[in-house]
Amino acid sequence: MDGKAVQQVLENQVLTVAKAVEEKLDEEIDRLEVDRLDEDDLEQLRERRLQQMKKMAAKKQHWLSLGHGEYQDIPSEKEFFSVAKASERVVCHFYRENWPCKVFHSSPSI
Repeated sequence: MDGKAVQQVLENQVLTVAKAVEEKLDEEIDRLEVDRLDEDDLEQLRERRLQQMKKMAAKKQHWLSLGHGEYQDIPSEKEFFSVAKASERVVCHFYRENWPCKVFHSSPSI
């Protein structure tokens, strides 16, 4: 094959790929035009989001009532496990009496 033939084949391949991409984009545009939201759809989205926000606010209040967001020194193993089991997530800092731990232990804030 000479240079012109290779260039022609390459141009044809690029054109084929471009047409395929254009068809996919056209399909996506058509799908989006069909899925346009009307006022009822927007109201349903608002209501669903409002319910999600209320649920998260209630969850946050529950977490705060369990002591989330507080830094506590828990001296006993039994108390540690009761606190840890009461929550879905726990952040704990096991420390020693050395400089890096003392700095961290003395200055946490939320």
